Amino acid sequence: MGLFNFKNIENTIGGEKKEFGSNIKAVLEFKRHQDPGKNPETGMSADFLTEQGKEASMVDGRKVKGPEVKGYASPKLRAQETVDLMLQNVGDSVEVINKTTESLKGTKAEKLVNNQRETNEFNIRTRKELDAVNNFKNIMPLASARADEQIKGGAKLDKYSLIVQWYLDNPEICKANGVLTGHETATEIAERVATELGMTERLRKGREVRLINVTHGPKIEPFLQEAIGFKNVEEIGGALKPGESIQFQVDIDENKKKTVKLLFRDKEYAVDETPIKALAQEYRDRIEGGK
Repeated sequence: MGLFNFKNIENTIGGEKKEFGSNIKAVLEFKRHQDPGKNPETGMSADFLTEQGKEASMVDGRKVKGPEVKGYASPKLRAQETVDLMLQNVGDSVEVINKTTESLKGTKAEKLVNNQRETNEFNIRTRKELDAVNNFKNIMPLASARADEQIKGGAKLDKYSLIVQWYLDNPEICKANGVLTGHETATEIAERVATELGMTERLRKGREVRLINVTHGPKIEPFLQEAIGFKNVEEIGGALKPGESIQFQVDIDENKKKTVKLLFRDKEYAVDETPIKALAQEYRDRIEGGK
């Protein structure tokens, strides 16, 4: 359908001039995967959804508004399963842009289904920037123990939110344990946000799309801290719960004037793309430098 053609050009096909980047409406959603199983030894998420998580994904799918939607996910199966179940349950009026995995078999594009869970109905494009925080298990015992101490001391936040706050507050301990810092994690999400915000300017005139990106915790919180500048997770009402998301609403008018708003927990934030682009560039520089 040409949605993801990154060439910023105006095509002429059959004598008809195709215009791009005006009268565009897009929703860019970044979502924590739904409720996963648990590894009893580490307390970390296992790579599958619980029955509750599956049902919640299907319910979320029925809430999706069209007319067009596409899904992205972390390479982890629990993230793929979340978005795939959503896409399987959208209404009849919503067009799912993802190709089915079955339709790709025997074609040159068959490699696109690599690393997909076998029961995916759709070809879910995976993005490494959406993957779980690398080696987070290395700091989990420290973060969990500190959270337990705070709860005993009367902390108002739930344990997971306290773990996320500990993660944000301790970049040096993260580095020492081979874990990406909160700032580095923020650059990963910023890369996807910046890419998709730029993509909206190259959509064909009059398009209305929704891009669903499913990631992990704690990935979105560090980005929010950098993007909207909250001081601690208590300020935003705690860490994101399974299935919870942030949404960027993009509106590009007839004159190609672009407006971006961030919606999160019934609050609306104006978005300045400049710091997001700077974070994304920092990520690209780090990858190119092999760091």
